[in-house]
Amino acid sequence: MKILVTGGMGFIGRHLVIHLLKKGNKITIFDNFSNSDKKSIINLQNEGVNVIEGDITESDKILNAAKDQDIVIHLAAKISVDESIKNPTETFRINVNGTKNVLESCKKNNVKKIIVASSAAVYGEGFPKIKLNENMKTNPISPYGKSKLIMEQEIKKIISKYDDMNCIILRFFNIFGIGQSFEYAGVITKFIKEISMNKPVKIFGDGMQTRDFVSIHDVVESIYDAIKNGKNGTYNIASGKAITINELAEFMISLSRKDLDIHHISEKHGDIRYSEADISLAKSEIKYVPKLGLNEIKNLLE
Repeated sequence: MKILVTGGMGFIGRHLVIHLLKKGNKITIFDNFSNSDKKSIINLQNEGVNVIEGDITESDKILNAAKDQDIVIHLAAKISVDESIKNPTETFRINVNGTKNVLESCKKNNVKKIIVASSAAVYGEGFPKIKLNENMKTNPISPYGKSKLIMEQEIKKIISKYDDMNCIILRFFNIFGIGQSFEYAGVITKFIKEISMNKPVKIFGDGMQTRDFVSIHDVVESIYDAIKNGKNGTYNIASGKAITINELAEFMISLSRKDLDIHHISEKHGDIRYSEADISLAKSEIKYVPKLGLNEIKNLLE
């Protein structure tokens, strides 16, 4: 298949492109390199990947990139919560308007399937300690989360007009894995850096907030599952298991076999308190089954 990956040079994109190449697909990457290094292009180009430099807000460029593609996987986005708080206008411009450009380019080029990366941030705050399912009310607390929710709503409006286009939205929870940049890193990557430097592990707030962590390898498999099995729908992609940040810090320190302290610092603005996914719908409809758990962190600490 011919597959276009927007944001294909980012953290998820690089892992995904390698996986799709191994499956025999012909890949085109569309990226503005805001979250990646151009030096890494050469290895992918040597594998036959077509790399197009462009921004999803540039409608003409994304329209041309989507020509003759069977599937578009849309990963390009502003992903930093902190950055969204500082500059919400830019986050909405990329995540909402840019996504609309991608969808319009798919329609004009007769692309039959699009898979879009969304986020657990759409759920937001106000839930008790229960698993979050796709039918629950959403209450995002950051501009980033709001931008992803509006993006989803705009996608559904556009898709409802076209019977011949399938769209799958994947709500990713807390992803971790090799190659995650520190600038946009989750708490696991930040803990790894502190542990590697023999520094105290810093936790925002009391550490009782929960997170559902999912390996980049399971995320990539979920996208491939959506390619093979999905038609239309919105799905949580996670492990389906929660851990407190305190427990995570203690676990990672124990794996490192180092004697390090844990320091609690001021609570972070826009930080969700409880997050744990119900992944039963993804298991049922796109056949997604997470295979790797937090023990994979051991490989990241080595």
